[in-house]
This record gives sequence, structure tokens and C-alpha cells, in this order.
Amino acid sequence: MPAPYLEEDTTSESSIEDARHAQSVPLLPFQSWNPGAFKETFAAPSSHASLWPSRFPLPPVVRRRWVLFSVLVLTTIGCIPLLVSTRLEAYNVQRASTSHSGGINPFIPDPIDLANLPEILTEPAQYEDEEEISEDALPLHLQPDSYLEGQAATLHFRDSLRNDTGYMTSFLSAGWTNDQITIGNLIYLAKISGRVPIVPPFTSHINSAASPLAFSDIFDVPRMVLALDTPVLEWHMVKDLERAQSENVKDELGCWNIWEVDNIPSNGPRGSYSTTLLSLDISYTRAPASVKLIPNYEHDSHSTFWSLAKLAFPEGRADVLKNPHENPTRPSEGNKVRLLPDEQLLCYDYLYYVCALDPFEFERDYSPMWREVMVHAHWTASLEDLARGYLRRLFRLPDGAPIPPYIAIHARRGDFLGWCGDVPKDDCFAPLGAFAQRVREVQEEIRLRHGIYVSHVIMTGDEKDEIWWSAVEERGWLRIDHAGERTAERFGNWYPVVLDAVVQSMSVGFVGTDKSTFSHMARRRVTDWNKGPVRLVKWGTRGADDH
Repeated sequence: MPAPYLEEDTTSESSIEDARHAQSVPLLPFQSWNPGAFKETFAAPSSHASLWPSRFPLPPVVRRRWVLFSVLVLTTIGCIPLLVSTRLEAYNVQRASTSHSGGINPFIPDPIDLANLPEILTEPAQYEDEEEISEDALPLHLQPDSYLEGQAATLHFRDSLRNDTGYMTSFLSAGWTNDQITIGNLIYLAKISGRVPIVPPFTSHINSAASPLAFSDIFDVPRMVLALDTPVLEWHMVKDLERAQSENVKDELGCWNIWEVDNIPSNGPRGSYSTTLLSLDISYTRAPASVKLIPNYEHDSHSTFWSLAKLAFPEGRADVLKNPHENPTRPSEGNKVRLLPDEQLLCYDYLYYVCALDPFEFERDYSPMWREVMVHAHWTASLEDLARGYLRRLFRLPDGAPIPPYIAIHARRGDFLGWCGDVPKDDCFAPLGAFAQRVREVQEEIRLRHGIYVSHVIMTGDEKDEIWWSAVEERGWLRIDHAGERTAERFGNWYPVVLDAVVQSMSVGFVGTDKSTFSHMARRRVTDWNKGPVRLVKWGTRGADDH
């Protein structure tokens, strides 16, 4: 905003001299000045003078005081808009310059001082200076060593297990987000069954080119178990995986096959690379038909938590195993051994399709997997710091500078094309205008809740078409440049997608893609971690998100 016009200081030697000769003029106290008193004291009487002459014949000293007073009043009035504008910038209250983008207004300077933002809008960064909880600092009943024999992982997993403890595990066989849900289901099922979960590493990646990633490499497990009041182990704590691979040592294990029951077209357990990585030779026993949520329904593959938890207890296990014709045991692929489901290390082939009440209830706020487990699965401090570095470079901020509040978008497109069927791609996927409309809704909800306008928008997604990304940038939306940052080269093939998830979770509002588990998990994090408004954009046909 231009500075208010100020009159120049016109004081000169002649005016000072005039003041010297005017000392004999009696001055009125400033607070008692009024036009009538002024006229009565100084104006020469005249029969032609009106009661309110437009100009007074003032002595020089009085004129100067009148000018100074006027300048002071005008300066004060002129500064009011400047002060208001500065205050608004500090709160990042900006209106978009276009009616369609919902993006950054390039004509309004970015705010610098974010100290006075409402606390809820700075919450994602409030843990920046907190130290991570170490495993040794956990209460004894939550420390991993309390549930393991010896001081190091062993060649055979059973040598690491305590005889007085029951354990539970399962395997991964989907994309990274679905595998997070599987792990959340595993931990919740173990918790209600009174067992200690052993979590496998992430092995599934969209391009199958990423090395296994430990759960604790990206999630703050000590913080999580402290919130859960439940211990969590990982397979690398239990078994020396590198040594087992190098010596080609496989452990035999009996597990429950629930996939063949839940997924009617299937003729066997769900396959998984996890069993190969963990050097396990599995013999599967078919689970009872009662585990399937909707009996004989081929279009759903869900089990319920308690129908599976029943198999964790002696009586429930015995009831099933007394009918071997209905629940046959398959020989293992390696040594061709037949083993009943293990009682100490209970395992299931696949736990993604598990719910308490409804299929895919992880999308809903009442999901026990989310409410009781994964809401506590925060990122590690080092991963959050890494994401903040990316954000500061994106916003062109110096190290340590506060990050302005922003809205994140996740546009899932690439691998969803196979779901479009005969619908052309441009008709199937939602246009950027649909995302922009949802962004405006989120911006308005933030404005109503907190009194600020969030202009910064960050787009994340799997689209490879640079023309599409150019259209994103034309709206003033930002994009993390993983190629320019050399993310995969520096940190591994997992990290472009992992960092996108972290950036989404730090936003104060989120717009995602309907039917994408990646979007649903981000939506849950923004809702419950940041108390931010969220929207999902529908797709599949032209105008699917019109509303």
C-alpha cells in the first residue's frame, strides 16, 4: 500500500523570526480551542464579518500550531490503512485475484511474521523442537526387550520368543497405503487378542523397485506404543533376516488362510513377498466360513476382527480344528510339511480386508483400526524435519523459518486409469476445476473457523503428463519437484511417495481423490491431527463431482 502523503517541513529562518516577534500574543490552551474562542480573542470586529468566516487572520505562531496539529491528525488518519494492511499480511489474510483458481494471488506479498496465527494452524510444526522418545525411555512393559529372549535377533525366529508370551503376525501384499492399513489391522487385532504384534517391513511398491522399508524407519514407534500402552515388535528384532537369507535358512510355520474364505473366486491363500523376505515356509489351514462378513457374497472380501480374534484363543481354535474336512491344512511350498496354525506365533495370510462392522470402514471416523491404532502412528522426527526442509525450499524460506499454513491436494490419476473402463481419460478423471472448487470450500471453512484466508496450495499426485502439471502451476498452485530435489537418488525409491504423505499430513486443509486409500489416510490425518477441513473429489464420469 502506498505511504500516506505527508507535508514537507517548511520551517525557515524567517518563520522563526516571525515567531520571535509574536511572543506577546496570548495563546489559548490547546485543549480549550474552539472557533468561537478563536474569533473572540483574535479577530478584528467588523460589521461585514459573518459569524463563521471561512478564513481567520491568524498570527504566525498560531498558524504554525494549526498546521502542525492538522499534519498530526492527517498523519494519524493516513496510517490507519497501513496498520490494518500490515496486520492482515501477518495473518495471511489474502483474497484470490482470480475467480477460478483458489490459488496464490501473485500481487499480494507473502507474509513474513506468522507468530500470531491461531495455534491450531501452527500445530503441525509444534513438535519440531521435541525430542523423540527412545525405546529405552519407555516403561518396562512397553520395551521390546521385555518380550524377546537374548540381546540380538536370532537365525530362527522362535529362539527370540519368550515361552510366556503370545505373538501375532501377518504379511503384506498391496500398495504402501493399503499395507499401512493392514499393519493397523494387525496391531488392533493383536491388542484385542492380548498378543504382541510382530510387524513385517513394507515390501510393496508401485514400481516394484524399492528395497524393504521397516515400519519404524518412517513411523515413531515408541511414541505410538506409549499412546497405545501396547508393545509392538518388528521382524528385524526377532529374526536376523540378512543372515537367514545368506544361509538360505527357512523357518516352518503354520498359519490361517482367510483369503480363500473371504475372496470366493480364490483357490488358496493370498500370496506375499513378505514370506520370502522373512525366510518362512508356511503351511496354511483354511479358516472357518464364519470369518466372512457377508456369507457367500462374492463381491466383498471382508472378515471381522472378532471372528478372527476367536481363532487366537484355545477354545475357538479347537472348535475349528475338530473339523479337518471343512478346514483342511495345505502342505508348505518348501518342505511340504503340514502344520496346524501356530499357537505361540499366531499368523494370518492377509489382514487388509478386516473391519469391525462395515466394509472399508477405515474411510469412516468410527473405524477402530484408525481410532485405536493408526491415529497414533506419527512420522519420525527426522522424517518430519526432512519434509519441512522441502517445504521451506518450496516457499523459498530460510532454514528455521516458520512455514505458512497451506492446503494440500492429492490427485490420484496414473494407476486409476484401469478403473475408467470405456470412459475416455479426460471424462473419467476429475478436471482441475473440480479440485479448485473443493479448495475454495476448504479455504472458506478455514476462514469461518479461524478468520484467516489460506492462499498457499500444494498439489501432489502421480500424473506423469507435464502439460497437466503446467496447468496446475498456471493456477498458482505449488508442486514439490522430486526430480529436481533428487529425492529417490538421495533417500531411496520409497521417499517421493512417503514425503508427499508427510506434506499432506502437515496441511491445515486437504482435498483428495475419492476411492484412493492414499487420500483417505491423508484425510484422516488432517482431520484428527490438525483439526482441518477436508474434501474428496469424485471421478469416473464427466461431471461426477458437480454439486
